[in-house]
Amino acid sequence: MTRRWSPPRAVRRGALAVSLGLLVTVLTTIPDACAAGDRGAAAPAAGGVVDSALPIAVLLERFRRATPETLTTLTGGADTPERLARTLLSAVAAHDTAGVRALVLSRAEFAWLYYPHTRFVAPPYELGPELAWLTHAAESGKGERRLLARFGGHALGFVALDCPGSITDEGPNRVIGGCEMRFTDGAESPRPLRLFGALLYRDGRYKFLSYVNDL
Repeated sequence: MTRRWSPPRAVRRGALAVSLGLLVTVLTTIPDACAAGDRGAAAPAAGGVVDSALPIAVLLERFRRATPETLTTLTGGADTPERLARTLLSAVAAHDTAGVRALVLSRAEFAWLYYPHTRFVAPPYELGPELAWLTHAAESGKGERRLLARFGGHALGFVALDCPGSITDEGPNRVIGGCEMRFTDGAESPRPLRLFGALLYRDGRYKFLSYVNDL
């Protein structure tokens, strides 16, 4: 009788670790794709990545039912990128967590205004809204905590906002990536830093798409 070869236990453990690492890599690149508008950097593996065998339309309907608000426009934010940036610095200087969160895309805005126009609703990049939002929110939340830990309570002064990066139009949404803010924090001279992932513009309002940053 022919014996089937089986890899040693250490090799099997190594293969499992590699597989898990690849999955984490795919999931953690989703927020950067959403934030920067980079249509190629976060492409899931061939065949797409889905969090359910159900159609995206069904998943979106369920996601919206679990979201209390029904929105047709962005809430809060600002009417210019500069005002949005100044408001962020003021909220961070005051260590105002609620104020910081009011400037970034909310779950309801994601459900009703942003996600339906991304590439993740159609083949070959289908990704259900629940998984897309959870990953996006986790990465944005990490950036928010770093931002407040680094600059919360400091006297921050706005100097300029530079956005020389990519601009991507997705239906009624415009995603402006590659932005850096120049500001003072008392002890140091003005320097450019990426404090957020991208700007989202829709119907005359700007919000931060996420707080993915370089801190």
